[in-house]
Amino acid sequence: MSDKAKKGIKIIVELAIVAVMLLILYFLFKDSYKDILKQLAQTNMFILAGIVVLGNMYYLIDAILYSYLLRRDGHPMKFRVCVAVAYMCVFFNVTTFGAGIKPAQMIYLHSKGIDSGRSFAITAMPYVFHKTVIVVYALVMLALNNSFVVRNFSETFIYIYLGAGLSIGIIVCMILMCALKGFHNFVLKIIDFIFRSERFEGMKFRLKRWAESLREGTKDIIKSPRAWINFSLMNILKMTCWYVIPMIAIYAAGGNMGGVSFGQALTVTALMQLIMGVIPTSGGVGSLEVVFSLVFAAVFGKVLAGSSMVLYRLSTYYIPFLVSIVIMLIVGRDIKKSREAIKKERLCDDK
Repeated sequence: MSDKAKKGIKIIVELAIVAVMLLILYFLFKDSYKDILKQLAQTNMFILAGIVVLGNMYYLIDAILYSYLLRRDGHPMKFRVCVAVAYMCVFFNVTTFGAGIKPAQMIYLHSKGIDSGRSFAITAMPYVFHKTVIVVYALVMLALNNSFVVRNFSETFIYIYLGAGLSIGIIVCMILMCALKGFHNFVLKIIDFIFRSERFEGMKFRLKRWAESLREGTKDIIKSPRAWINFSLMNILKMTCWYVIPMIAIYAAGGNMGGVSFGQALTVTALMQLIMGVIPTSGGVGSLEVVFSLVFAAVFGKVLAGSSMVLYRLSTYYIPFLVSIVIMLIVGRDIKKSREAIKKERLCDDK
């Protein structure tokens, strides 16, 4: 099968998953969408502006992390370059279902003088800390509010713990792979064994390259307690910016917490993000809306869950995407100038 056919099948599967998620949303809200629209019409614009700022703070903190990594790697960059790299996540999440994020970041950093291997390592490294913080954050909130979770998710809490267990297993393997050379080699042997067929040669190459670059980019930081603490705290702050949005969104839409404490509400959002981490969909398109609605409806009811979900998605996804369009136009012009400068240098050298 050709690469073009494989890509076509992948797109069809992804669109089918999105369609299923949208169908679930339809059946979930078909009887309450009018109440949701009525609730959204009452949205406080000042509070909405606040949650939009929080939604974009996530990407700005990511930019700070990229700036730290580039400086540590010996390639300090202007902060606007790091902002562009961070916003590429949302832009290519929307336009390529997430598949184009890393290639775009690598191309942009390469245009700034960083070779492909190092740029791949730099852009892959934050993934480890991001996933680790999501799992640890959820586990801490679960431990602090376990009775609340069991009471509100009595029929599904076993699946929550299974999801947490799977996420922990993935994170532990990733950390061991980055920190221990022996475990890293063991993982490479497993990849060789699973994808030993020639038809999987391309996938095997990409996985091994990802594993090598991930270890190369993280081995020093993972063994540095200070760097580990700094990265973890920044990621906790980053995730908290998003985690508090649903609570603020409920008030923005004219609702109230109904006796649910701040910590309990934070637990609901942390659980949602944890569950999202084990659902195999590209970019979270459709699946996030479904998981958010199901999890929040169990605590706050369908109407508040639906209205807060719309505001959450607006502030963390759609408005940042609009911001990213402007940034990508600037990036495109920047890359074009870099290429023209390189051509001029080559012409001068030829003369």
